[in-house]
Amino acid sequence: MSESDIKKIVKEKNLAFVGVTFIDLTGIPRVKPTVIEGLDSVLSKGARTARASIALNSIGGLTPGSSTDPSQGDLVVIPDLKTFVVPSYAPSTAMLIGDFHELDGTISPYCSRGIYQKTLSKAAELGYQFRAGLEFEFCVVTRQDGEIVPLDNAPIFSQGGYYFHHDLLSEYSSALASVNVKVHKAHVEGGTGQLEIDLVSQTGLKVADDFIYFKETIKQITRRHGWIASFMPKIGAHWWGNGLHVHMNLSDSNGMNVFSDEQDKNGLGLSNKAYNFIGGVLEHVRALCALTAPTPNSYKRLLPGTWNADAVFYASGHRGAAIRVPDERGPKARIECRFLDCACNPYLAMAGILAAGLEGIQRKCDPGQRINYDTSMTDRELKKRGLKLLPRSLGEALDELEKDQLLRQTLGEAMVEEYLKQKSFEVAQAANQVTQWEIDHYLEL
Repeated sequence: MSESDIKKIVKEKNLAFVGVTFIDLTGIPRVKPTVIEGLDSVLSKGARTARASIALNSIGGLTPGSSTDPSQGDLVVIPDLKTFVVPSYAPSTAMLIGDFHELDGTISPYCSRGIYQKTLSKAAELGYQFRAGLEFEFCVVTRQDGEIVPLDNAPIFSQGGYYFHHDLLSEYSSALASVNVKVHKAHVEGGTGQLEIDLVSQTGLKVADDFIYFKETIKQITRRHGWIASFMPKIGAHWWGNGLHVHMNLSDSNGMNVFSDEQDKNGLGLSNKAYNFIGGVLEHVRALCALTAPTPNSYKRLLPGTWNADAVFYASGHRGAAIRVPDERGPKARIECRFLDCACNPYLAMAGILAAGLEGIQRKCDPGQRINYDTSMTDRELKKRGLKLLPRSLGEALDELEKDQLLRQTLGEAMVEEYLKQKSFEVAQAANQVTQWEIDHYLEL
């Protein structure tokens, strides 16, 4: 979309504000809208924000020891005009997503969107276009007398649950259309107020941009009803986990699906390059978890027997696999990464996965044999079977990230070091909490 197109829409809709969203390291979108009279300046020069914004963490406040602080002046957020929308839930506001730039005009090493763009450019240099479709799980809940209560307790995948949520799902779909996010499927998922909405697959930056607009839209529409849309990975011991499942493949310069080979001797319809891509991701998946499952709470979801990824393997149909191969063949051949949740920064997560997969293709990484048996067993039993576990804590995942040279190269040293500082602080804060379960079981020891 051009500047003139945007100005025309702003005038026709008589908009009052324009905002350029910037994404912090933890994936939280932040914005400081200006009145519409500043539109020309925003479109041509961007919007400024304190450089210390980089140090904001997901649990509130600035991270101690951050490489940025309030003394360091500003960064400039330059809008990507292709992301222009007018949300139906903020009808007087023009919104765009932007990139962090230093004052000298260079893209900031702390710009996660820029890191993803750089990785996409590398894929293009190798002759590939990255396509992905996102599946979001979240719970609609309320607070009652200090307790978190699901909006309903419909059975898993139930038709009655769909009818109960029909109006809300329709409202979501309409609002998502206003921010140019296309819905593929919407239904009740695992009970306790859990819904799943799947998006139409997209290419390049739009995959992650859609993530940003999707979460914000769902939250705002739900809030209008006085409810909470929670993407928290694990709300409680008896709640289903909220994950983010990402279906992906690569296409060549002719638009042909590089992952497809209907003569695949393994019967999965995948090409050698697809297997190599899987091999690359699995080789780095323990480090990738620091980006894709980025909170201490995330690891209460990634456990055996929970229909979530639990170990480092791939499979056909297996919901416990880190990477699952769906049944579709031919042009729709793809893989599904199941080790993500919606607390992630989507730009860092996609950049990391894509970089690992591309390295797998270049190095012809072997993913090994797929696993066909049920992995609903203890960690000790999984290890006896020869399986490597996914990290069982964020601290463990951060240790893997710190020593992963590919991800350090992909994200850049400045980003990795700042990310490790922020997330290590989060780990330390979480470790200092005492749960009711601990009190119930250990008080009288």
